[in-house]
Amino acid sequence: MASAPNNTEHKEAHLPPHQRKSVTQIPVTPGVSLGTYDEDYFDDASQESPAPQTNGITDGQVGFTGNIISATFEVPHTLEYRPGSDWELCCLYQRFALFDALHYISEESPWNHTVVAWTGEISHTSEVEQYSEAEVELDILASSKPLSLGDSVHVPTRTKSNEVHVTREDQLRLERQLHEDKLSIIPVWLADEEDIAEEEIRLHDQLRWRRYAEHDLCALLHYKQHPPSDAFKEGARWADYCRMNQMFAEKIFDVYRPGDVVQVHDYHLMLLPQLLRQRYPDIRISFSMHTPFPSSELVRCLTRRKEILLGALASDVIAFQSYHYAQHFANSCSRILGLQANSKVVSTSSRRVHIEIIPAGVNVSNIHSLAWSVPATEKCLALRKLHADKKIIVACDPIDRLGGIDKKFLAFDRFLEMHPEWQERVVLLQVVSQTTTDDDNDGEESRYVGSVNALVNSINCKYGSLNYMPIQFHSQSLSTDDYFALLRSGDVALFTSIRDGMSTTSLEYVICQKNTHGCTIVSEFSGTASSLEEAIHINPWDIGGVAEQIHKALSMTAERRQSMHAALYNSVAEKDVKNWVTTIMRCLMSAVQSRSAVKGITGDTSPAISNQHARRLLART
Repeated sequence: MASAPNNTEHKEAHLPPHQRKSVTQIPVTPGVSLGTYDEDYFDDASQESPAPQTNGITDGQVGFTGNIISATFEVPHTLEYRPGSDWELCCLYQRFALFDALHYISEESPWNHTVVAWTGEISHTSEVEQYSEAEVELDILASSKPLSLGDSVHVPTRTKSNEVHVTREDQLRLERQLHEDKLSIIPVWLADEEDIAEEEIRLHDQLRWRRYAEHDLCALLHYKQHPPSDAFKEGARWADYCRMNQMFAEKIFDVYRPGDVVQVHDYHLMLLPQLLRQRYPDIRISFSMHTPFPSSELVRCLTRRKEILLGALASDVIAFQSYHYAQHFANSCSRILGLQANSKVVSTSSRRVHIEIIPAGVNVSNIHSLAWSVPATEKCLALRKLHADKKIIVACDPIDRLGGIDKKFLAFDRFLEMHPEWQERVVLLQVVSQTTTDDDNDGEESRYVGSVNALVNSINCKYGSLNYMPIQFHSQSLSTDDYFALLRSGDVALFTSIRDGMSTTSLEYVICQKNTHGCTIVSEFSGTASSLEEAIHINPWDIGGVAEQIHKALSMTAERRQSMHAALYNSVAEKDVKNWVTTIMRCLMSAVQSRSAVKGITGDTSPAISNQHARRLLART
């Protein structure tokens, strides 16, 4: 027969365990006697713990802090080392939408923003690399007909990447200077472990950190395959790429706090999302691909294809410039990794990665202030006066095959041949920028530069005279004033890239033509073509077709030009840098919400998501 229950236990049955004498009067921990913990301890413990301060949205651990860490390959400066004194920081003359976005987040959004970036190649100020034969030929051609934009015209120089020893004191000095920059930059010092000492860092063969990204990845992303090379060199390039991404991760770990957002940019850092998530499983990451993404048939040719895809798939959101790039990425994940994927989501074994189409935007108000500054206006007027009786076609491209400059010149030649009435009435101002990488082992790019020079000479000899040169070809570094003066002066802008992702010159040209309504001709293979639906779209390979479109643009009535430009301007202004930044953050919020919802379905008892703080930040953005 069972014994009757103890009366004391019966009376205490409704009490929590820590208030029952039958529990508290029995010491159960060796060496801990009764009375060790006073009543206040249990009274405090019995109170409901306050919810942690999450500052808004939470996925079960911590909410958005309002901090954004942007990881981009290199700082937007060229750095010149002056031992024992402040570094010389020279802003890059090129205009990039990415830099616009970074500046917008830092200067105009409510988010606290930090940029983590490689220093880039560092040299002493006195070191100047000798030009290659092709570069000398290009620069001679450029200097024979200066752009006449003022005293700032100069041909570019490349600094050497010879061995440099940077003392710890000078490292700290640069870090202070970059921290005080408008972007608040934290530099990544790329070097092997044996080259990093407490008193100094040894930098040598600095171009090595670019080689895998630009020789293997960038080439393939732009539909160019290099033939198989020396296995040892290929392995060395990959090892450098892995170490570079690891050092970026370590630098981010130094400043990351749970709840921060990390935005990773472009193909140089495709392994970084996975490295970050391995340390912090609930980290919020967006990855933006600023280049094209090729078809899966080409991606399959990449030796490290799985590592690259899995690295990016550790993000919550992956953003592409156009639908076709997103579709190619999804197909690659499906056919190479065997994952369920479409142009909106890729499902891995542990997560759903959201795929978004978020075209780049530019800072319209900032472009207005720069393009209509007094120096830019004076230089624009000087250009127009120089070519007062002619129509001006403007173009800015990199001096490589992807810019399609050779096809542009062939089309211009065909245009002058088909429409002789335009001879001596139109001039093409072509500005080219040098590439940074030394990836030209087979001399292909040098031969390309030579062929472009030959085209220029041939066309100018055919149609030119002592007082007229139809093509003015310039290899030079433009100041900001020169750049916007050039864009403002053009009656037509001609973009013939055979493959690019996020070239924003076409967007900036539209803004610069607010009052004069110049025509925009853009390649259908450009990533910005989808953002300029009202522009004249061309196939650069169709030489005759491009020639006819040049004639159409130059012959267009003022009413038609104004109507076309108004539609383009409204589109660019609507999808500006603010829209770009805000859309990425909204998509990331949505992805975090989806992740938390999945956790709840699978048994996670995390509290419901609160959007209040994050939405306030987005509204203020």
